[in-house]
Amino acid sequence: MLKLALTPRWLGALLLALLMSTGFMLLSKWQLGSADSGQINADPGKEVVKPLRDVADPQDPVLQSEADSMVQASGHYVENSSRLVEGRVNDGTKGYWVVSQFRLDSDAASEGQDYSVPVARGFTTDNDTQALSPEPSGDVTVIGRLVANEAPVTSKDTKTKGALGSAATAQLTNIWDTPLYAGTVAAVSESPAGETSPVDADGHVDKDAGLAEPHDKLSRIHTEQVVDHSVDWLNIFYAIEWVVFALFAIYLWWRMLADSHERMIHPEKYYEILPAGEGNMFYEESTGRYFYYDADDRQYYYFDEPVAEETDEPDGGHASADASVGTAHENQRGDQGGR
Repeated sequence: MLKLALTPRWLGALLLALLMSTGFMLLSKWQLGSADSGQINADPGKEVVKPLRDVADPQDPVLQSEADSMVQASGHYVENSSRLVEGRVNDGTKGYWVVSQFRLDSDAASEGQDYSVPVARGFTTDNDTQALSPEPSGDVTVIGRLVANEAPVTSKDTKTKGALGSAATAQLTNIWDTPLYAGTVAAVSESPAGETSPVDADGHVDKDAGLAEPHDKLSRIHTEQVVDHSVDWLNIFYAIEWVVFALFAIYLWWRMLADSHERMIHPEKYYEILPAGEGNMFYEESTGRYFYYDADDRQYYYFDEPVAEETDEPDGGHASADASVGTAHENQRGDQGGR
């Protein structure tokens, strides 16, 4: 079978099968890459505190590369601007965020426009909006994690007056009637003007950082970077399918080669042998191939080649085959005469 496999016909078929298998394996690799393309890993660089204006631009969407970054902003809280945002969980406890308008100082202004940013000052389980602690007065430096913007959601809490379903800047900008950054800062530190911000030499917030007074009934919001290590199993199954196709292409070539070799070695299993006088089967020892003589066409035919090979050509590509066929035929006749 190796001799047959090394013929140009089967080498070309093998090359085609290998090209198809290579394409299928590349598709499998692409599917594997897509399976975890949606994963989000923690970025140590986002834990370093940076000025808000260096991370995000006013009114521009907060991108995934910017979300969850630790930022710092200076300004002052707008009095009586606090709102409760429902559906929040802090250390396993359900409750509310207290979100207030934080107007940035002139250094953070853009083209003469004063911007504000929503700041989640803390977490509370009390839904009494009248009992909210007032916003810290005076200039304050806020350090917190920049949370990506949320879509507006209608509040399901009918018992809490003024509660919001989400911290959507599209809704808050209408409530406060001011342009906002497209994201919320979850505060982890508030420092009154004149005090040093609790940031170490590496740019990380000190663990003992806290909120400015007053912060009655408010707990510091514990936030971490959003990570996602999930895998899309549908892409995994697709990748396995492409591997199966690649293996099947090689197997199909081998199976067709084996069948062709089997027909050459045992043509009696695949062809109907004509009775004596109408046609006879012969074996050509030099090539190991079977052939027969068609009395009507007066030509010899190989079983594994549908094209007739004429025996009366004086030269050319069929000369050696015709000689072999003639010799085998004479041997066959001699054997019959001996019997």
